[in-house]
Amino acid sequence: MLKLNAVKLLNDKGITKYKLFNELNTIRSKKGEKLMNYTNFLNIINQKNKSVLYQDLDELCDALNCEINELLIRE
Repeated sequence: MLKLNAVKLLNDKGITKYKLFNELNTIRSKKGEKLMNYTNFLNIINQKNKSVLYQDLDELCDALNCEINELLIRE
């Protein structure tokens, strides 16, 4: 099973969830895309969703300055 490793990356990098949320929306804003609401963001980060868009994964990698193999782990 694939799992999102975002919370560990946040802790390792000393970044808050709120700061990551703002960074993701900054990335989306620069691309002229619809902003993410905080509830949806928390559902993704806390793995409450059964699926995640490739766009969300790509933007999380950008915001966390990591590669996809750091963001996703297989258990």
